[in-house]
Amino acid sequence: MRPTSRTRPASSPSRLRSRAGYSVLEMLVVLAIMALAVALVMPRATLMVDRMTAHAVFFDFQRRVLDLRRQAYAEQTPAVLYDNAAAAGRDPRGRSLILRAQWTYRLQRPMRISEGGACQTDGVEILKAGRPVMRLAPGEGPCRFIRLD
Repeated sequence: MRPTSRTRPASSPSRLRSRAGYSVLEMLVVLAIMALAVALVMPRATLMVDRMTAHAVFFDFQRRVLDLRRQAYAEQTPAVLYDNAAAAGRDPRGRSLILRAQWTYRLQRPMRISEGGACQTDGVEILKAGRPVMRLAPGEGPCRFIRLD
């Protein structure tokens, strides 16, 4: 049968095989573009996760200090917040807080919470793996803090 303008000649199998799918070069180009995009996005994503974690630790610290204040008021016994468990263990009124893994805090001086719930505090530093991440100062209201940085 002779091909006419309406019918197409049959393609050879080797010609069909060479056209099917993507070449190795095309796949490598796509992978290189994806790797470049990931390399550009990952540092920013990591920074955003670190910032969100720092905010969560700050709010957790604030909540725990307010819990200590409520407890001191409810029991009508003063409390002293220390930044390490050893110092807190030597004081019968001493307390210390445990934050998330790798996160700690450092007080400029122990925080005193009266039986009425009033706080005497100075600055606080929130640390991650021993490095300062944020500084806190006394804020409005008893036992409240504001971020300085």
